[in-house]
Amino acid sequence: MKKFIIAFAFLVSIVQLHGQSTFISYNRDYYHLIDRFDILYSGKELRLKTTYKPIRRAELTNFLKGMESRYEMLSPQDKFNYEYLMNDNWETAGNKYNSNDKSWWDIFYNRKSDFLYYEAENFTLRLNPVIDFSAGKETDNDEFLYTNTRGLEVQGTIDDKIGFYTFLTTTQLRVPSYVGWYNTRYKAFPNEGFYKIDDHDKTLFDLTHARGYFTFNLTNSIDIQAGYDKQFIGSGIRSMVLSDISSPMLFGKINTRLGPFLYTNLWAELTEDIIFSGGGSPADGSYPKKFMAMHRLGVDITSKLNLGVYEVIIADDADINYFNPIIFYRAIEQQQGSPDNILLGMDFQWNLLNKFQLYGQFMLDEFLIDALRSGDGDWRNKFGVQLGGKYINAFNINNLDFGAEANFARPYFYAYDRPELSYTNYRNPLAHPLGANLKEFILTARYQPINRLTVSGKVIRSQFGEDENGLNYGGNPLLSTDDRVGATGNTIGQGVATTNTYLELTGSYMLLQNLFVDWKNIYRNFDSEDATRSSSPFISMLSLRWNIAQRQHEF
Repeated sequence: MKKFIIAFAFLVSIVQLHGQSTFISYNRDYYHLIDRFDILYSGKELRLKTTYKPIRRAELTNFLKGMESRYEMLSPQDKFNYEYLMNDNWETAGNKYNSNDKSWWDIFYNRKSDFLYYEAENFTLRLNPVIDFSAGKETDNDEFLYTNTRGLEVQGTIDDKIGFYTFLTTTQLRVPSYVGWYNTRYKAFPNEGFYKIDDHDKTLFDLTHARGYFTFNLTNSIDIQAGYDKQFIGSGIRSMVLSDISSPMLFGKINTRLGPFLYTNLWAELTEDIIFSGGGSPADGSYPKKFMAMHRLGVDITSKLNLGVYEVIIADDADINYFNPIIFYRAIEQQQGSPDNILLGMDFQWNLLNKFQLYGQFMLDEFLIDALRSGDGDWRNKFGVQLGGKYINAFNINNLDFGAEANFARPYFYAYDRPELSYTNYRNPLAHPLGANLKEFILTARYQPINRLTVSGKVIRSQFGEDENGLNYGGNPLLSTDDRVGATGNTIGQGVATTNTYLELTGSYMLLQNLFVDWKNIYRNFDSEDATRSSSPFISMLSLRWNIAQRQHEF
């Protein structure tokens, strides 16, 4: 895989490159604003392909420029959001709203969006500090919760042909008890890779987070990325395909845009497992790796309806056959008699009446139609389904948005007979944070009453079955399917019956560009058939964050 990344770099040096654009890192609050404008104004002349994230900054700014004639018809809050997005992407959008007459000593904040901007004849650089300071309390916990994150975000261009991005932070934090439960279950930290855990306090962690990539446009229709980052496929709160719950990964990616088609190839090196120290933290050593190859073909059936089909393979090694960008991986796997793990699926996104969006995903690991018809719960019927919708400017109230989503995953979905080839990375699931053997319903609401204030709420109700006494009931993708409890009689929720109700209410106020004060309140009712596992904590956190997304632990 590393050789493939080097080959990308070599390609940069020998071909004639075109103007570049970096990508907008996945941030749910940020992408909600993008989705709003896409739902409200998508049409024959304006269309954003947002199912596969991150998207290019140039794509967003082209869309924003295309709707500029509608600016005066926007609500005051949407005018503010429009200018905020334009400012944040000014290198491709222009500097219409981003000049700052309150710069610091004519050096810092010459532009509202950047702490420091430097431009030379063949080089541009945008530099921003990253902080996330929070403090809070959890009921039944004498210790204060806190987050202490410091870091740096750097992006820029070289010769107006190559773009680069780097994001680096170090964090110390004490997490709520349920995040400690996640670490106990998976021996991993959600959204992160390497971590250190305190020997005495299992809710005290030390994290280092790094992401970065190079990007360039090979032609006007083909762009290439190579680096270490995250991907997200889908339009909802969850993804049944690929989410940001796991660690960043080493990857190479090619996007090809041809009319209504967007064809994406992703090759990635994943961490198969972790070597642990005696204290329970990841230790130094050479961690075993595995390889992922994925391609997705998305097509705009109409200006408002996008369909996608995709194929994913998890393999021991980066077989050269899987680097063919236009071949059906299943055919290769069968031709070679390979034991690799193959998953197939499809998705859709449909904007309706400039107010609604319907979306969904179906991902298949194994599927036997005869066994499904028999209704005997054959373990080999392994699949996941998502269906959701969004309602923008609900009841004709500007900037009041609702969402609803349902997710289902059969037992043993994402798992494999060889745990090394499970659908995981750094011991985190690659898709749903709870793994499989679940059904889940999510309701969301978001209201922006004034320009800088957003209030959001979530209700997430998950029903799933936990393992007990060493028995594998199909929820943990890290366990072998050979250790299943039975070949038939498998149903969603089998095992220790558990219902988790997660309620969240958050208020966010933007002080300056990308500088936020958040007040987050969480109530989590974890109701288990095993009463010793049940809990009902209430958590309240006050945060100051700068150039970083909210840390989301919604499970």
